[in-house]
Amino acid sequence: MTMSKSKKGKNTKSIISIRAMCDQCKNVDTFQISTRDLLPHIGGLYQVSTIHHCKDDKEMIMNIVLDRNYAVRQASVSPFVGDLESGSDADEKWSTEEIADVKFLVSQVKEADKVIHAVLSSKQIVITSKNSKFVRRIVRTLQLFAPTRYPSVVEWADKVTKDKQIIGTKPDLAKQYSNVVLVNLDSNKVLNGKNSNYSRTFLNKLITLEPKGIAYAAKLKIDMIIEFSKMLIELTKEPQIGSKAIDLVKMDVSEDAYDLIIDIVAGFDPTALEIIKEDWL
Repeated sequence: MTMSKSKKGKNTKSIISIRAMCDQCKNVDTFQISTRDLLPHIGGLYQVSTIHHCKDDKEMIMNIVLDRNYAVRQASVSPFVGDLESGSDADEKWSTEEIADVKFLVSQVKEADKVIHAVLSSKQIVITSKNSKFVRRIVRTLQLFAPTRYPSVVEWADKVTKDKQIIGTKPDLAKQYSNVVLVNLDSNKVLNGKNSNYSRTFLNKLITLEPKGIAYAAKLKIDMIIEFSKMLIELTKEPQIGSKAIDLVKMDVSEDAYDLIIDIVAGFDPTALEIIKEDWL
């Protein structure tokens, strides 16, 4: 998710407190928000997303619309991006065929780590080839690594589709996409992707396992990395912690894992990343 810069006066605070009511549980939360980079909204308003603990302490996304004076105009909640599947849903998602195609992904995409990194950090991905069967297999495999229960995908699009996270299409249509991670299966190249030591090691270890081991290990590792990302977001929003959250999370994860966590946070809640940068950069 990209943030838009807006010019501020010298006396404008970069971190403000706002109070918003959940439209489901009716509880009011107070959030610490960075004003340096707020998402543009209709009519000169701003939008920000953050974590709200709803009924039964269920974590939800609260989307808040602010006016130019940072007063709350609207607040709504939806399931958290890291709400991983469980029980029968998880077992159905990780079917034998899809599990086997994890090895197919690694064999067909030389820089598969870049693609897994993009999936986890909510980047838009376009998979292209003249072979539609291969494209569909790769798209279905990437869904396994998405941190959402029902990722927004289209296995094979015959027209330009902008509102999906993972898109499979033919080469001539793929050229019409910009600012995406482009995976060309015919040339075995990944454009605009980011190298990820964590994802590379993760994949290399997964493909040495038996199918049931792949499913179990992948779900557990994805769950873990998302939990750390959620923790980092929540820590940054505490006024007494803020940018010091970076040191607290670094205590528990490797440098490679932390690099991925930062990008996951940036993809979900860029305001949290801005709070970290207060002292980090």
